[in-house]
Amino acid sequence: MSQETESLEWRSVKEALAGFSAEAVRSALRRKAAVVAYTDGACIKNPGGPAGWSAILVPVDRLDLPLTEIPAERIEAHGHIPPAATTTNNRAEIAALLAALSLAPPDRPLKIWSDSQYTVKIATGDYRARLNPDLWQLFRWLVNHRTAPLSFGWVRGHAGQVLNERADELAGLGAWQDDRAAYEQWLRSQQPEARSGPRTGAEAEPASRRRGPTEAAPSSLAELTLMREQVQELLTLLESGRIALKDNERQFLYNMAQRLRYPDFVPTAGQRNWLKGLSARARRST
Repeated sequence: MSQETESLEWRSVKEALAGFSAEAVRSALRRKAAVVAYTDGACIKNPGGPAGWSAILVPVDRLDLPLTEIPAERIEAHGHIPPAATTTNNRAEIAALLAALSLAPPDRPLKIWSDSQYTVKIATGDYRARLNPDLWQLFRWLVNHRTAPLSFGWVRGHAGQVLNERADELAGLGAWQDDRAAYEQWLRSQQPEARSGPRTGAEAEPASRRRGPTEAAPSSLAELTLMREQVQELLTLLESGRIALKDNERQFLYNMAQRLRYPDFVPTAGQRNWLKGLSARARRST
């Protein structure tokens, strides 16, 4: 593929993996082991970027055994995707898949875990890829060059799975070109109290005392989990072409996906109702 037609995502993967030799990868992953990979993508402004991706590969004896800690034997890779009109979170997620497939020895059984339902469902053939055909073509090319079994799994994001959390951190650092101070400042800016600014006087009273009848109550973990699942499902249906949304509805979903990454996010009543309405419409049309 020529430099003129090469996507920013694929170029990012190739540049980041240039320092990994096949022999070093095999040695790090042990010669007779299967491999699990945890991947993630992050986009600071979706769409538009900048974005980052990550892939963590770990040798395992069995693919079905859960990993509850970050093992010493692992390979970590991440990269930066520059801002562009085409830069999106989903393209960063696919770039992470490409990196995992490029790094993993093709003759080892491989299972890739992702917290993106969009990438998992298209990778497994549950949904048809209508957008990002250039990256999915590369994905199929890499898959076709494998000789050992390949499988995929979905893991709930920000639910305490240590390798998913590590992949999330690396993807965020990739988006910020490994500027940890900028990355951590960005994380802090995503918290509700940072967006709202400091409270003084009456505003500093407990929420239960100052909240009016139309204001949002604190969200339960169950509600935030349901909202994350609704947003992910809607984005998957959108990217697969199974539902059509207006531009403002698309942007709402992209924004909600970013905000729901944080456990202390408090959605407004309007956000709750809009998401319920979109979910109900999707159920009627699919």
